[in-house]
Amino acid sequence: MSPAFPTRPRLLGALALSICFLQFPAASAPLYVVVSTQSPLRTVNQNELVAIYTGRTRAFPDGTAATPLDQKRDGPARAEFYQLLTGMDIARINSYWARLHFTGQVRPPQTAEDDTAMLQRLRSDPSAIGYVTRPPQDNSVRVVMHLP
Repeated sequence: MSPAFPTRPRLLGALALSICFLQFPAASAPLYVVVSTQSPLRTVNQNELVAIYTGRTRAFPDGTAATPLDQKRDGPARAEFYQLLTGMDIARINSYWARLHFTGQVRPPQTAEDDTAMLQRLRSDPSAIGYVTRPPQDNSVRVVMHLP
């Protein structure tokens, strides 16, 4: 007679496999975190970027203002960005921002429709930081981080 519940080794194996899938998402296209060349930001690490994109800070590490920009709300680039950056799926991110917005604590990042609109906004605002799905082809913006 087989047990009603998985045996401990099977359960641990399934748990370990689940953790691997959570920590190592399926292969995806790289994303490029970008700022204007007028921005003082040269590089940014993952913890600093998480703080900016979760509303915990509105400043770059040097203290200058940071204006995070998102791709469109239901777009695949936004979902991929947050998955790579925070390990959270887009439903959790949307829920997180809905809670914060409801309490009036912090406003979510402004959105750009696509890579072209994102680059246009970044060029005109030295405080802005955003992400695109292709490497920028001009010298008006600078890549400060690459998310594999």
